[in-house]
Amino acid sequence: MSETSANVNSPASGPAGHASPEASSSYDAVPYSVGAFPQTRPDRLATIATLFGLDPAHPARCRVLELGCAAGGNIIPMALADPQSAFVGIDLSTRQIDDARATARELGLRNIDLRALSITDIPAEFGQFDYILCHGVYSWVPPEVQEKILEICSKHLSPQGVAYISYNCYPGWHARGAIREMLWYHTEQYADPAVRIRAARGLLAFLAKAAPAGAADGGYNSLIRHELALLLMTPDTYLLHEHLEEFNEPLYFHQFAGRAATHALQYLGEAQVSAMVASRFGPEIERTLRAISPDLLHMEQYMDFLRNRMFRQTLLCHADLKPNHALKPEAVSGFYIASGAKAVSANPDVTSAAPEEFKGDGALTLTTRDPLMKAAMLHLIERWPESARFCDLLAAARQRLGIAAPIPTDEEARQLATRLLHCYTSNLVEFSLSPAQCVCAVSDRPVASMYARLRAQAGLKTTNLRLESIPLTPSSQLILQNLDGAHDRDALVAMLSDMIKAAPPDEVPKDAKPDEPAEVRAAKYVDQLLTVFARYALLVG
Repeated sequence: MSETSANVNSPASGPAGHASPEASSSYDAVPYSVGAFPQTRPDRLATIATLFGLDPAHPARCRVLELGCAAGGNIIPMALADPQSAFVGIDLSTRQIDDARATARELGLRNIDLRALSITDIPAEFGQFDYILCHGVYSWVPPEVQEKILEICSKHLSPQGVAYISYNCYPGWHARGAIREMLWYHTEQYADPAVRIRAARGLLAFLAKAAPAGAADGGYNSLIRHELALLLMTPDTYLLHEHLEEFNEPLYFHQFAGRAATHALQYLGEAQVSAMVASRFGPEIERTLRAISPDLLHMEQYMDFLRNRMFRQTLLCHADLKPNHALKPEAVSGFYIASGAKAVSANPDVTSAAPEEFKGDGALTLTTRDPLMKAAMLHLIERWPESARFCDLLAAARQRLGIAAPIPTDEEARQLATRLLHCYTSNLVEFSLSPAQCVCAVSDRPVASMYARLRAQAGLKTTNLRLESIPLTPSSQLILQNLDGAHDRDALVAMLSDMIKAAPPDEVPKDAKPDEPAEVRAAKYVDQLLTVFARYALLVG
């Protein structure tokens, strides 16, 4: 999010003010950390649009525009993954665009255009894009830039295109906004961003110390402590650009939808479809929501009230389209399917009607008695992070069950598709229009994605093929950057053994023994790392 122009040379004017025309970008002074956002992947947006009845451009052959691309941490791995697509990224920060261009050159990318340009200066000749991405920008820019973002989406979005815009929202941001105002009051006297960051952290620490647990006004004190705990875990760049920038305007969902409508854009959905499902509140609350909600927009706003939601990732499309938000199982047949869930039982019984439980991230679970669904889930679990076409998944599940009939019945396909659709809206399975580009098996000479290797060389965090951020230890950093197909297991073990002998890393293999030789420790750890790299979608061969 790099379109703001807070003055770093003199005290800023405050959250409601406007920076002078000569103000330099705070993102040049303190660049935003390089990162990717899996929810912005064109494949994900295309899948949602397809589910809702649109006909979006195929994500492997499309045009993508990212507004506020920073140093390219999101758009560059997209461009590397889809060489037949064209990508354009703009950012106000010349420093970050220079960094992005250097990365693109190192990767040999020819399908990406990176420009140091203001959102307000985008020319008409940019043409149309199938997907327009604007993550972490809208709430943090002046009103005229917010209007320009929506205008760009209206004028430059292809007829079946999808725009993604994230923004802070109410009611959740009412509480967080109080913290921001305190930080502004305390730090607006300082011009240097580094000084402002130190001052902000100092104030947060003081407030937390002055509001001990158990004090009379416990609700307020709890808010301060909770916010401090969150901010202490975030980098300085986040604290500066989220809480100390000149602009940060949350708004209610219905207000954002209204603004979009004035630009002939309509609400398509959320990048997280599960957030749109009213049934997750329980039957009684769902009935009330439907009774008081005359349409989808009212339903979304009331669900925000219930969740105390503070952040949205909204998808827009042209107002003349007619999306159908009634999800239909028939659509599932056109998707690739994947699941990172795990079977709770060590030996699941797939042949009987005995219930089996599958667990996803957090508290997400699926309990099913259906043998076909159980067999399908086990097939997906074995293949993760690879995906399977629906027809192939159905065939594999039937084969696992020993079903003799060679052709599945329409009822089998419908029931499996219906159950998978329910799992999709619960985040237990994933749908996509393209097959996963990663592999689940470790080869003799493993190959990690080029971008993951490059990021491993630069620091202790990388980005996988799913645009997820993966933290690395020194040992995993060493191994990952050398997964170029030129090194077999023995060569990797020798590298790590030398590292252990020179300066033993803090991390150790799970089954390491005291005083174990470096070569033995290295061999165990390499085997563990390669398995983990495969599961975390870092390997391509």
